[in-house]
Amino acid sequence: MTDIDNLLEKFNNYLSSLLDYDKSLQHKVIDSIKYSLFSGGKRIRPMLTILTYKEFSKEDDSLDTILPFAAAIEMIHTYSLIHDDLPAMDDDDFRREKPTNHKVYTEGIAILAGDGLLNMSMEILLRHIENLEDKDELKRAIRAMKYIYNATGVNGMIGGQTIDIDFNLEDYTEDTCENMYKLKTGALIKASVVVGGILAGVEADNITKLAKFGENIGLAYQFEDDLLDEEKDPDSGEINMLFFKEKEELKNEIIDLTNSSYEALEGLDLKDNLLKSFVAKLINRSR
Repeated sequence: MTDIDNLLEKFNNYLSSLLDYDKSLQHKVIDSIKYSLFSGGKRIRPMLTILTYKEFSKEDDSLDTILPFAAAIEMIHTYSLIHDDLPAMDDDDFRREKPTNHKVYTEGIAILAGDGLLNMSMEILLRHIENLEDKDELKRAIRAMKYIYNATGVNGMIGGQTIDIDFNLEDYTEDTCENMYKLKTGALIKASVVVGGILAGVEADNITKLAKFGENIGLAYQFEDDLLDEEKDPDSGEINMLFFKEKEELKNEIIDLTNSSYEALEGLDLKDNLLKSFVAKLINRSR
């Protein structure tokens, strides 16, 4: 088992422990939450958080500080997918080759499952913060929590989804598409990296570098998704960057973004290459 596999296993075990509810009354919404939360997601965002934290933290072995934040990020991501699939949004029948949540549990329960996950993410972080005694650690935790919810609100992820459903196909431009990507997908990926850095005690100037790193890989990741989606279903008609760029041009842009992301890390004291190797696999999935 690789180091990354070991960290992923620890994360999944922790995430599972958070769903240990007495569900006699609310069993259906809990089952709905578990259905999407454990449906085979790659855990990209929480792993970015954990790996960034481990790159810079002086606490070599402990994950106690970072796991609540990684879990909250994955819960927010999952809630967004449940709501994104709803008939009022993208109206999708399948995700990860399984029926979407509302197809299994009804639209009403799917909405509540998404709401429940968002609320649960806050509950987890507030419980964690409540038990912190060190003032510096408390300040870092509050900063990280603030960053997460700014990145996923109307100026971040929700704003990107608004562009996605509010613009007609003929109104899209290359800039509109890229801005949507930066908000809908990129904002949470960027936050995943930055939060790991904040909690590890990275100084403000270097947090800026991590933010640039996260922003670049978020955009590269979405461009990579466009290539994979086009291979899978070239006639889907869904808006993506291939409406505006040729495949080779987009591939070259992914390479440029990847190189820029690594350049952003120059001068930072990285412990190992786990973060870089994880990102390399992440944004080279079509090759």
